Amino acid sequence: MILLASAPAGAQVHYDVGALAGVSEHFLLDRPAGTNLPTPGPALTLDGHVAVFPLLRIGGYLTGDVTDLDAPSPRWTLGGGMRLKVTPPWPRGKWRAWLATGFGYVGATSGGAGGGALEIPVGIGGSYRFRKPWVLLLELVTRFGFGHWGSLYETRGTDVITVGLWVGIGVDS
Repeated sequence: MILLASAPAGAQVHYDVGALAGVSEHFLLDRPAGTNLPTPGPALTLDGHVAVFPLLRIGGYLTGDVTDLDAPSPRWTLGGGMRLKVTPPWPRGKWRAWLATGFGYVGATSGGAGGGALEIPVGIGGSYRFRKPWVLLLELVTRFGFGHWGSLYETRGTDVITVGLWVGIGVDS
């Protein structure tokens, strides 16, 4: 009779959320003659994921930055979208690594001009668990922009590649 008894089922939900700060740089294509590349500037990112399989997490991101701070009108961007995060089974223990990609939208404004674009972020990151469930985060992300529209991109050039290096803190369960 004991062999037929079953234990109550319990679900394990694995998730992560993070807040990161760092620096971003936009590399412009088709910029007008005589204009410089925007200078790097501060960036903030929030993201979160839920495990759908042991090595795959799906979630979303929200990111913003201000670049070209020494120009008369800095470039402000705000973007967000969906994100897939692949977390290999190594390294183990307190360390974790991942590759991430996704699809999103970014809006930008500078000096009364504005516009938007679609983007594909691609990143590599790692974390160190210093106290369960808290982790320190480090991530290098490149965002590839396409489908640009708006007056900002007509007058200042299209930011086809944006590179960001971020550090932060998060919860990983």
